[in-house]
Amino acid sequence: MTSALIILADGAEELETISVSDILSRGGVQVTLAALSDRGVTEITCAHGTVIKAPCLLSEVKDRDFDAVVVPGGYQGSLNCQKSEMVKDILKKQQASGKLIAAICAAPGLVLAHQGIITDETATGYPGTTTGIKNLRPDDGVVVDEEHHLITGQGPAFAADFGSAVLTALKNAEVTREVRKGMLFQN
Repeated sequence: MTSALIILADGAEELETISVSDILSRGGVQVTLAALSDRGVTEITCAHGTVIKAPCLLSEVKDRDFDAVVVPGGYQGSLNCQKSEMVKDILKKQQASGKLIAAICAAPGLVLAHQGIITDETATGYPGTTTGIKNLRPDDGVVVDEEHHLITGQGPAFAADFGSAVLTALKNAEVTREVRKGMLFQN
């Protein structure tokens, strides 16, 4: 079964986390939502105060293989991922295997660029957090860099489109169309 890991850190943007998880699940992707926590707890407080209880700790699944690794944004959540050697190791392994990495909002610049995942790749991100992205497309809500197995999104307004792009990359456009139709999207 197609699988995706979504890394959930304190301060993550809740809309980006839940939208992507929901869209992928509806499309038949096995989603693992894992908490990055140095306290050993799976309850994560998101950027706007919503508490999400992840089913597991990131440390419990860090050695598993996933078809996609997704890093939601949120400024503090991205900084927490940026500081984590475990997150860096997971992303480097994913990149080396040629599998999909997806990040949205502050995560493309503060996590992927900072950790050397984005170097010459084309990407977008939240304004003010993208200084490390060399080939920035600041006016694009979602950027799919197929050559480098990378999808980036600009921010919360693009969370559903970002999740849809990840689903299309993992499954296909028809699956994504059906999921979006069932969710009452107009396109």
